Amino acid sequence: MIPNTRKLGLEGVKFNAPVGYFEEERILKNDFLVDIYVVFEANGKTESLHNTIDYTHIYQICEHFFKMGAMLIETVGQNILDEIKQNYPFVDIICIKINKLNPPVKAEIKNSFIELTYQKET
Repeated sequence: MIPNTRKLGLEGVKFNAPVGYFEEERILKNDFLVDIYVVFEANGKTESLHNTIDYTHIYQICEHFFKMGAMLIETVGQNILDEIKQNYPFVDIICIKINKLNPPVKAEIKNSFIELTYQKET
């Protein structure tokens, strides 16, 4: 971990979105739970969003890519990660976990998931 860091995140963000490999999944939509956090260098006390990350903007980024839809949750996750990197170049670590609730598998499965992690090269 980087010295003097801040970790900011959202947990259990729910989306109902047209994301899935099968056409029926994109038509009927699937439920997803997202956990996401970012780590960045802290520069002392702050009362301004200009010196930190606005978690409502992180939510809006996630919402945008879920609404767009995709065949794979990996695609949605990578798009979210890339957009955060572009908007917040000072971020050192990004971790996104996307849980797909009740995936279309012939078994009783609570969820499937993907997890993507980005760490800035030093």
